[in-house]
Amino acid sequence: MFRSLGKSKIAFILAILFGASLFFFQGSTRYSGLFDSDNVVASVSGTPISTTKFLRVLDMNINQYSQMFGRQLTSEEIQAFQIHSMALGSLINNAVFENEFDSQNFIIDETVVASETKKRFPNLYTKNNKIDEMALNSFLKQQRLKIDDLVKIINYETRSKVFDELFFDINIPLKFENLIARHNNHSRNLDLIKLSINEYELNNFQNLDISINNQEIVEYFNQNINSYIDPEKRDISYIMIDKNEYIDQLKPTNAQIEQYYNNNKNLFLETEKRDFLQFNFKSLEEAAGFKNNTVGLNAEEVIKFADENNITFNNFTEVAKDEVLDELSDVIFKLQENSMSSVVETTLAKHIIIVSKIHPEFQKTIEDSKDNISNTLLEVELSNFISDLKNKISQEILDGYSLTEIANNNSLAIKTISKAERVFDTVEEDLAKNEIIAKAFSSNKDFVSDIEDINEYQSIIINVDNIVFEKPYELDQVFKEVSDDWIKSQKIKEIESYIEESIVNSKTLKDISVHLKTDVSSIDLQQDNNDYPSIFKNKVFDSNLDEIYFSTSEDNIFIAKTNIITFPENDGQNQGINLSSELRSFFGAEIVKNKNISTNDNLIQALISQY
Repeated sequence: MFRSLGKSKIAFILAILFGASLFFFQGSTRYSGLFDSDNVVASVSGTPISTTKFLRVLDMNINQYSQMFGRQLTSEEIQAFQIHSMALGSLINNAVFENEFDSQNFIIDETVVASETKKRFPNLYTKNNKIDEMALNSFLKQQRLKIDDLVKIINYETRSKVFDELFFDINIPLKFENLIARHNNHSRNLDLIKLSINEYELNNFQNLDISINNQEIVEYFNQNINSYIDPEKRDISYIMIDKNEYIDQLKPTNAQIEQYYNNNKNLFLETEKRDFLQFNFKSLEEAAGFKNNTVGLNAEEVIKFADENNITFNNFTEVAKDEVLDELSDVIFKLQENSMSSVVETTLAKHIIIVSKIHPEFQKTIEDSKDNISNTLLEVELSNFISDLKNKISQEILDGYSLTEIANNNSLAIKTISKAERVFDTVEEDLAKNEIIAKAFSSNKDFVSDIEDINEYQSIIINVDNIVFEKPYELDQVFKEVSDDWIKSQKIKEIESYIEESIVNSKTLKDISVHLKTDVSSIDLQQDNNDYPSIFKNKVFDSNLDEIYFSTSEDNIFIAKTNIITFPENDGQNQGINLSSELRSFFGAEIVKNKNISTNDNLIQALISQY
């Protein structure tokens, strides 16, 4: 069942090794239980990777990609993007490090962990560097984490960072860095003539007579046949299931709204909420001293006293009882308005509470709740209706019904797209069409597809009616285009020959410009400049000083001479980072090489087949 990880998977892991960590809280709410153990999908030198971990990370990655695309990914896309491989690779990466930590007896001091926590999650701290209990509690609830999980995650992340700094902080010799920098990062000042082929030919070679040579055109066509391809085309029929089209017929009646309200009055009961001040202290003595010094003061006076004595506090408004830590909630919700609590001790600090305002419990009226009830009932009804419709259609697809039969049975319209090509529009209104075409190009002819959700409102069923496969055009179909291209190629040859003569007969680029009746410009060029084609940039950076050279691209001819080569100042630092990254990959390979990594491929395949 288990096998050693092959070279291809090793390469994949190394690609993400030392990259983004698994547990940096990137919007997912699926972190709880990451340290659970059950069936093992992989193992790193005895460190197991459980099914629970794998599925949670896989779901996290799928959700993140779905958010990027603005819709839920299909099973085909999940497979195509190798999201399961990324999830497994991240977990193996973490297990490799955990194993390495253990083998090196690598333990981080708690003060380092605390410092790193403040850097990672500054919002969990007050301005006086104290943990904000409300913020911490809210964060844990949002992430669905226990405090123990958070501690484990932060500890792992901190160890990873410190381990990286200790073992992979590589100092590249400055001379070596500068040598690499000279090659990769220098710039060149050029004198440059840029000729637009079409314009130059029109202005200077208008009388150039190039006779049509059928034999040469045939040869040219055969040599460039891949430039003259008639793309694959497909005729598509499809049914669109649009949730919005059923809104009017499924809207709830006033009677249904009233019934729902009467049956669920508890849902429209606004619970008591409170505004309160929470003063925080390191010790019981400090808290007791504060209380003694503020006896008889109103809330504003207490705040002023706290500010003057650098006492940290939080001001909370409209907080429900279940939003407060259990250790504080009973105290807060038993206090009278404008009254002060005794000293309350929690695991994080000592507190004194002042309740500044009480918002009593009240019942919303049906009029206040009507719109919300209507939307709730409509959404439930729509969801049930669409679900039943999709289930019915899915069964009809399994029973071999045609698209026409499905449309007739369910009062749905069939729409068509004729001669669709695998070229998609990018404007928003065509996104649904793009999805349909994409689905069609992954389907067989005369095969009714499964129902495909393309967004939260729309689903499609498609049938490919006809396929005209990609093929080269016959010469007679594109003879005019090929002839024009051949003539252009001959003119380019003539122009290049003319330029070569000009270079031979001229001593300077200025002389050549006069000869060619054009202008010379001066530019500074770097290798990462995307304003010029690669073929020209390669010529520039392979040339010598004061050498005149030229390069031809599709539309332009560049004639240039390099005047100055400039090396960047302090380039060694940046270059060193790049070199260090490469060396770290080698170190990572050595670490992985010494680990016994195996995967349960059958289990992994069974798990991802469920998506």
